[in-house]
Amino acid sequence: MVDRTNSKTLPTGVRIRENALEINFTSKKQRYYITLPHPPTAEGIRTAAKIRSDLINKAKWGILTENDIAQAKGLDVTETESMDGQQVLFQDVAQKFLKFSIANKDSKNGYRKILECHWMPYFALTPIANITTEDIEEVIIDRDFQTAKTFNNCATPLRGVFELAVKHNQISVNPMNKIKNRKVQVETPDPFTRKEMEALLAWLDKSLHDEDKFYRWYFEFAFWTGCRPSEMIALRESDIDWFNGTFKVNKSRVRGLEKKVTKTHTSREVYLNERSTLALKALLQFKKDQGYQTDYVMLCPKTKEPFFNEKPPRERLVEAMKACSIRHRPAYNARHTYATMLLMDGVNPMFVADQLGHSLQMLIKRYTKWLHGDKNKQEIAKLSVTRTA
Repeated sequence: MVDRTNSKTLPTGVRIRENALEINFTSKKQRYYITLPHPPTAEGIRTAAKIRSDLINKAKWGILTENDIAQAKGLDVTETESMDGQQVLFQDVAQKFLKFSIANKDSKNGYRKILECHWMPYFALTPIANITTEDIEEVIIDRDFQTAKTFNNCATPLRGVFELAVKHNQISVNPMNKIKNRKVQVETPDPFTRKEMEALLAWLDKSLHDEDKFYRWYFEFAFWTGCRPSEMIALRESDIDWFNGTFKVNKSRVRGLEKKVTKTHTSREVYLNERSTLALKALLQFKKDQGYQTDYVMLCPKTKEPFFNEKPPRERLVEAMKACSIRHRPAYNARHTYATMLLMDGVNPMFVADQLGHSLQMLIKRYTKWLHGDKNKQEIAKLSVTRTA
């Protein structure tokens, strides 16, 4: 049990009163003091801090209700009614949607932000059964989403909330059924040319020294495997099969967290070629020379830890592009470069799709321009531009 003498170490807004936990916060000039049904133990204190944070967030977005206060106090509140006896509210279903969603942690956080920013201010305290397609369309007009992609991303969790309400028999029809995703224009990949790639690698080789030499081989590997940056920094020695000349891609690192899935939630086996083999051996030798004791193939030279994100290598490539007077493109486009090199050299599109972790349909949709190699230039050369008298 926590002693009162330790109260100075308690989280902000949490205190012990008469052997019970109390939280307090201010919202719209009103001060709340809520006694919780949790013991003053370490676990109870952590729970109290989380409850307080949740209530403050709801108050911030204008969706704090007496129902929330009652639940915090441990009072018996039915799931299908709010404190004033109305039907279940949109905010109640939205909270359950976030709780039960099978999406990964990053996606859940994204859904939460979208709901809080775009939909809660309009629908939070509205009984979910009263929300119509017309109501949603009016909000969409008011929000004025600037791009099709933004709209589609924001519609995803909203659609999920109503799907959950249908599943729990709180509504009979999903009002989002008549609101379709907007068509997103797929941008054509913008790869580096082989000449540009070789110039960048040559500059990195010449200009980087000591620990930074790592980045020369990082990009050699990137350009000649087509792996996503998040996949590269998650690669481990145990993923490499030297006998068969392949390595497994089945995880990724995003903002310091390792995910047991790739971006497309599919694992694949990538074949090594002469250039990528040379790069991989150089990376492992670099790791050995630095005395790194880890299964990760790539560690950040500055921190000696697994990469938090791909920012450090990206900065080196930006520096190289400026030095070589090469038009700026994202470091991610090394992946597009490998894909287009394979296609331009006549490699079977099915194999290329497999190496990139794409479906054949997606590959053809994105890389149609390069499917015929140099034949496009040959065809346009047939056009006669001679002026007639």
